Amino acid sequence: MPLITQIVPSTWQELEIGVRDILAECGMDAERQVQIPLVRGGADVDVLATDEAHGIRSVIICECKYWDSNLPQAVAHAFRTVVADSGANRGYIISRRGFQAGTYEAVANTNVELLTYAEFQERFFERWYRSRVGEMENAIGQFNVYYEPLGIPGMGRLLDAGDEAAADAYYAVWKKYLFAGLMLQRFSPYLMLFRQGKIAELPIELPMSPEGEPLVVPDDVREAKGYRELFQRLTAYGLEGLRELRSHNPVTRGVPEDQVESDD
Repeated sequence: MPLITQIVPSTWQELEIGVRDILAECGMDAERQVQIPLVRGGADVDVLATDEAHGIRSVIICECKYWDSNLPQAVAHAFRTVVADSGANRGYIISRRGFQAGTYEAVANTNVELLTYAEFQERFFERWYRSRVGEMENAIGQFNVYYEPLGIPGMGRLLDAGDEAAADAYYAVWKKYLFAGLMLQRFSPYLMLFRQGKIAELPIELPMSPEGEPLVVPDDVREAKGYRELFQRLTAYGLEGLRELRSHNPVTRGVPEDQVESDD
């Protein structure tokens, strides 16, 4: 089962925050500890998310239970009433442990679903993934240009000028971030179109370096078990690498970052 995050909530607050953050990263407007109106009176809900697509607005309500035992059907009955009286389109009860058999019967044929935190991640994984790879592509800017098959931008100018020392230093930086360049290519939103939406699985197996040596991959990247943590680290390395590469690229060297128009 693909996990969005390797972090397991250790408190009820962390469980609510985890649920809210996943829905927000899916592109929804999500908040926690919200009071909503019902047919009669109101209710406090753990997480409320609104989603709008093609002009159609949907509302999701989540009940997060950080209990040490499986949840009884009484929890489901009470939550069903809140979902129905609020007019929400969908309701989720997210449990730390699980649910009693009678609880599943209590939500049969309703718009309420029972999930553990891991199952909740699985339910929203594909939408989260598609949203985040697009965000990551935008965040790293032109970093991927340096690892395209056409060659290293600006390297030809250094070689033509006979500046081997500068070319060697530039290549060393390029090789330093080669792991990020290759890994980020696996998560390209454009690649997903050609692979019919297939999701790159963890851990990512990388090819050898151009010299036939194993790639040097930082431990925090190699050890990432969740996609969120991996994406955060790859984004950070991509941005760091872009700054270093531009400082050696004769096309961009000395040009303020916000004034770079092209890297090749």
